[in-house]
Amino acid sequence: MTNSTQSDGAAVDSHHMLVIGAGPGLGSALAHRFAKGGYRLTLMARRIEGLAKLASEIGNADTLAADASDPEGLRATLTSLYASTGAPGVLVYNASMLTPDSLLSSDVAHLHQAYDVDVIGAIVATQVSASAMRPAGGGTILFTGGGWADHPVPAWGTISLGKAALRSAATMLGADLADDGIRVASITIGGQIQPGTPFSPDLIAEKYWSVVQSDGAWQSEFRFDGK
Repeated sequence: MTNSTQSDGAAVDSHHMLVIGAGPGLGSALAHRFAKGGYRLTLMARRIEGLAKLASEIGNADTLAADASDPEGLRATLTSLYASTGAPGVLVYNASMLTPDSLLSSDVAHLHQAYDVDVIGAIVATQVSASAMRPAGGGTILFTGGGWADHPVPAWGTISLGKAALRSAATMLGADLADDGIRVASITIGGQIQPGTPFSPDLIAEKYWSVVQSDGAWQSEFRFDGK
């Protein structure tokens, strides 16, 4: 996809990647891998202070604070960002509320917050991004999935529920946007992310890179099983 111009005059840059949930671990590895590949990065997290070191390491990166547990706030932030600097050609939604809990004992406020972060934020980000990507003729949107979608664990209730719903969202959004040339998929990570293991963040980041660069047949779910 080449750079294109939206109706409001802001460009969609195919070599610009936005990472929502750009914390340590996978978020950092993604930023480094795509920066190495020549991408300009926009790093977004709930606390912008934690992004300063990562941005300085990469060099060609902007940082922005946004809270994925506030979907309408996220919508406003993304809309403003795209209007002022243009939309990215690649969006990675990497935010999640990773906390042990039980569906039986979680109160409604906790359930709402977890679902906002794990699922609704990804849908909102796609809505805003799709509106910007359509005039450009395409783009790529990836959601970070997890093995909880395959094997839900009662002691990790909301994230198990969230990853299953996130995968379904990617499937439906991808079907909705296919005719616009916008590729949407989840990447299911089938193990615990940990440096020095087959589920090293750097190895997983290579999977994202290969998916984004692929010109082959698209699918709604890609998998990383540590192999």
